[in-house]
Amino acid sequence: MKKTIFLFPLVFLAIFFLPISHLKALDTSLKIYDDADILTEEEENALRDEVQNYIDIYDMDMVLVTTKTNPQDTYNYAADFYDENGFGIHEHKDGVLFLIDRTQGYNDVYMLTTGEAIRVYDDARIDSIIDDVAEVKTKGYYQMFHAFITSSFYYASLGVAPSNAHTHLTADGSLAYDREFPWFRFLLFSSIIATIIVAILVAKNKMVKKAFDANGYLEKGSVNFTRKQDQFLHTHTSSIYIGSSSSSSSGGRVGGSTTHSSHSGTSHGGGGRRL
Repeated sequence: MKKTIFLFPLVFLAIFFLPISHLKALDTSLKIYDDADILTEEEENALRDEVQNYIDIYDMDMVLVTTKTNPQDTYNYAADFYDENGFGIHEHKDGVLFLIDRTQGYNDVYMLTTGEAIRVYDDARIDSIIDDVAEVKTKGYYQMFHAFITSSFYYASLGVAPSNAHTHLTADGSLAYDREFPWFRFLLFSSIIATIIVAILVAKNKMVKKAFDANGYLEKGSVNFTRKQDQFLHTHTSSIYIGSSSSSSSGGRVGGSTTHSSHSGTSHGGGGRRL
């Protein structure tokens, strides 16, 4: 009897907390999470149809998020939201997330890219997408999200950004350059071609009679030499900075995309600003 009485509170607690944990689980099929409550239900439904169309066509995930209770910077909030809730398609969790953060009363926006989306949306394209969003900010939040989706559609239709053409995703989803240019084979081939050209030129020169004196080509007294002195004036040196192509946990740039590692260790690209 005592054992039954002791177990009863444990069973009660288990039953009580089970539905609570279930309610806290995020439905990843919704794709739109308006925690700042800046969209109407009709606007959410319209945007959800556009988002699903993007996912179906380009086989990458798309998530739209708003918040007014962000305790960290926009990048980390967006990255944690994406990673912890398991968004993304395929091995590298391909997809994008667009965040509007109203925590400080401003529109702090951030576009997060993951997996193949890092190669499609380089820094320049992300900046252009945010420009498109900024142009319609006075028309309301629905128009801002609509502009983001429309611009994302356009660049996805162009495929991988030219600046990332010679990159690939590693096993852990990081962006890396393709195999280095085969300089040895290039130099060997160039040397062979140069040798052939020189051999042809030498063979042609053998057909011309050698001359050991230039007097036969000059008219006597036609050339007069004068004294000449060169004076050194100044020199100019230009320096060009070449950044490192390797990325690290604190961030790096490969091709045209700047990437960072999130708290979960996942590599993300992206960019944002206050509108």
